[in-house]
Amino acid sequence: MKKAILLLTAVLLIFVAACGTANDTPAGNTNENDLAGAQDIGQGSTVFNFQAFDGDGNVTSWNVHTNETSVGAALVATGLISGDVSDFGLMVTHVNGIRADFVEDGAWWALYIDDEMAMVGVDDVEIEDGVIYKFIYTPA
Repeated sequence: MKKAILLLTAVLLIFVAACGTANDTPAGNTNENDLAGAQDIGQGSTVFNFQAFDGDGNVTSWNVHTNETSVGAALVATGLISGDVSDFGLMVTHVNGIRADFVEDGAWWALYIDDEMAMVGVDDVEIEDGVIYKFIYTPA
């Protein structure tokens, strides 16, 4: 019961923090040079760009090749993200090997679709052609 309350509290805190920072994207976000220098990862007929913004201002970019239909499934399959599965879906705690666990670190991974903060979890985001997906390390 304590774990459920703690998880619910963390989810609510993340939601409140997300509402307050929905327009706070990192400076120098995405440009054509980022996409051109992206690493290829995975296998499949669908390709999308994924970027990870760490807490130190570094950006790593991949062209993710997949046959999955959701961004979450594709990123999990390539090993770019991991986390804990709950009734609410995947709670991402690691992106590109970097941990951001709200309870442990006081930080979390914010999902962006192009330059807009996602209003759904990564499991519910369908892959769209030409869209850039991002996880941004976000301190509380």
